[in-house]
Amino acid sequence: MSRPVPSRTFPSPDTGQGGAGFSYGGHDFFCPEPLGNARQPLATTGNLGLSFGVHRAPKDAPAKLLRQVESASQALAVSIAAGNHKLDYIAACVGKSRSYISRLQQGRRAIPDRLVAPLCAATGSNLLAQYRALQDAIDSSTCDQVRRLAALMRVA
Repeated sequence: MSRPVPSRTFPSPDTGQGGAGFSYGGHDFFCPEPLGNARQPLATTGNLGLSFGVHRAPKDAPAKLLRQVESASQALAVSIAAGNHKLDYIAACVGKSRSYISRLQQGRRAIPDRLVAPLCAATGSNLLAQYRALQDAIDSSTCDQVRRLAALMRVA
């Protein structure tokens, strides 16, 4: 049995240019243009921050739910559970390992600032970002209140 060799060229439906064609066993076959170095890379616009899976912007959580969250790890766990996501999916979207995401979810590791937005996008919920913003607001108001009370104590 001999290897088929190109016998003629068929026009390509996309470009109108010819691709290699060959005949084998009485049937004509079309071969597209060769790939390799002549292949053009796919053009993408912008920075793709996540690996895959994110198709729409995350939604804000209701204020009633936000008030009940006690920690950042609990906010992450609620977001994952509410979206019926698996840890493998979240880990793949964020580009981290499953065990690392599990440690974040269980509170064994602190959630770094750089992962808040990707985690929110992967879960489809802004609950984690909302919780962190609320904690920042509470901390800043506590500092302001301490300064105000210290100033009153100095005056007295």
